[in-house]
Amino acid sequence: MIGLRIAQGLLCAVEVCGLYFLIQLFFERRWDSSFSKILWMISGAVLCGLIIYQKDQVSMYSRYFMLVCIVLSAFLTKFCVDISLAKAVLISALYFESICFSDIFLSFIGQALYSRNDFFEYIQYEISIKRILLMAVSRIFLGVSVYLLMKYRLLVQRIFSKYILIFAGYAVLEYFGLFFCDQVFIPAFGFHEKIYIYFALYPLIITLTLIVIILYIIFIERKNEIRLVNSQNKMLEKNYHEMIMLYHNRDRIFRNMKSDLSSLSTLIAEQDLNKIEEYIDKLNEPIMEMEHKDFTGNAIVDTILNDKAEKAKASDISLNIKTKEIKKNKIQDIDWCAILANILDGAIEACCRVKEKKRLIDLCIMQNDCTTFIELSYTYENKNSIRNDKLPGNKGMESDLDDNKMKSVCRAVEKYDGIFDYVWKDGIFTINMSLFY
Repeated sequence: MIGLRIAQGLLCAVEVCGLYFLIQLFFERRWDSSFSKILWMISGAVLCGLIIYQKDQVSMYSRYFMLVCIVLSAFLTKFCVDISLAKAVLISALYFESICFSDIFLSFIGQALYSRNDFFEYIQYEISIKRILLMAVSRIFLGVSVYLLMKYRLLVQRIFSKYILIFAGYAVLEYFGLFFCDQVFIPAFGFHEKIYIYFALYPLIITLTLIVIILYIIFIERKNEIRLVNSQNKMLEKNYHEMIMLYHNRDRIFRNMKSDLSSLSTLIAEQDLNKIEEYIDKLNEPIMEMEHKDFTGNAIVDTILNDKAEKAKASDISLNIKTKEIKKNKIQDIDWCAILANILDGAIEACCRVKEKKRLIDLCIMQNDCTTFIELSYTYENKNSIRNDKLPGNKGMESDLDDNKMKSVCRAVEKYDGIFDYVWKDGIFTINMSLFY
């Protein structure tokens, strides 16, 4: 019996650790101090202790206790983590409802396998090897789900924020399923024929609803992806045209160089120094305008950097670019356009609103055999959108990067299983990106 209690306690700990791991994976704590970490661990231990006590002294399953766990974990999450209360409640509800529904459905399957009339009552009130096996299978499903959420973290984070109302509806549907299906644990109703209808109906409804939600999200995301790809193609085409026009203008200048040199030789022969100086100044003007710096050796990247450097100069912004040679075929041209063009446009727009400080943009691009690092920092004064040195979601950047541009950048980063992060400190906004290949 002691061994079964220990096993049950470990499975309860896995249940709580899974929830806390997901919360820390997708959200940041409000305070990054030792005290907050200790408080976070204590809250998890308290929640785990309550669940162990419920299963050991009362029963394996209780819908009312599940509601208590949802409310308690939601308020603990809201207090310790930078998240809205509505999101905290929704995440807790989806988590605990899914575990409870899994336990009940596995209990129903166990009833069919063992053909015992008292199976439900047996696992509900008695600690036994059958209860431990049932909980273990349910927690294995939980572990697989957590692993998949961790593997596709960026995608899940984006989809959850975008379709939060759909997930809220799914949580309500799960609760109604629990409301009817958990009646198997009520002796007066547990063996009624109607319960078989519930277990045939609600798991099917919930499964089909989940499939419909997934298909709907895939359809919408695919539609948005096509739209973004078209936008990126237009941007790439525009940059190519700008590059071609640049080369044409340079060729025109060099073709005219022969006649210019001939005219200059005539003026030298006449020894008219004033006219010579004026003529040289006229020659320098188009050359200076068409000056194209070779930052990286990558034609697309250099074209983007030169274009943004001209825009920054026209807006009285100091743009400092630190980069080395960028190898071709590591990052696709369309992704360079999506990333560099959008974040530099956002930085220039942000600096244009700066009035009291120096307008400054620093860009650093480094590359090795397996990773490209991009760091962009610029003066940023939109203090109203800053909280805990972070912008809440993507909303704080909407004034500098519109929604389509931000999606384009994030999608390009995700394409290389990259990391996208940003932080604000002392009036400087910094974006860090790492692209892997």
